[in-house]
Amino acid sequence: MVQTFWLVVAALQTQGACMSLLRLDPGSPLTVLPTGWTVRAVRGQRAPDVAVNDSSGDRFVRFSGAGRAAWFVYELEAPLASAGGRLSWTWRVPVAPAGADMRANGTDDSALRVFVVFAPAGRFERPPRTLFYSVGQLEPLTFERVSSASKNLHVFRVAPTAASPAWSETSVDPSADYARIWGVAAETS
Repeated sequence: MVQTFWLVVAALQTQGACMSLLRLDPGSPLTVLPTGWTVRAVRGQRAPDVAVNDSSGDRFVRFSGAGRAAWFVYELEAPLASAGGRLSWTWRVPVAPAGADMRANGTDDSALRVFVVFAPAGRFERPPRTLFYSVGQLEPLTFERVSSASKNLHVFRVAPTAASPAWSETSVDPSADYARIWGVAAETS
């Protein structure tokens, strides 16, 4: 079965200003990837198929493929202040991996994961700390844990805000989550 997810909007709200990370303007041409984004296949995996689609004037990015994995990456040009802000996105997962459950290593899978990587500029003494917002299915709504892959990776369950397969909206505060998890302000510079 092919897993699919659709992403329509991603924005970062910082100190009253909103930065659009995913621009899908109706007048722009349909392209494989929106400006500023790259796709990097996960080692040993084929990247999902990626397309910008238009439905009645509404645009979205569609990813699909079974047994595939990739990073859909947008790198900020300048680091954010440690005060951070809210990261919001609108998404839809019409078909999710069957039996996926983040509580067990053998079934830890998701159709959509949003990573926020805190990589201090020019400092490489340790792997960057990363927050991993993952669309869940079977876990409790407030599920979160340290990843089995690294103590520098923390996993949070993201729940749909509407009945599947309707569009859902998610808004998180990565800097606040970082401070709560690691007990210090987010390292961004």
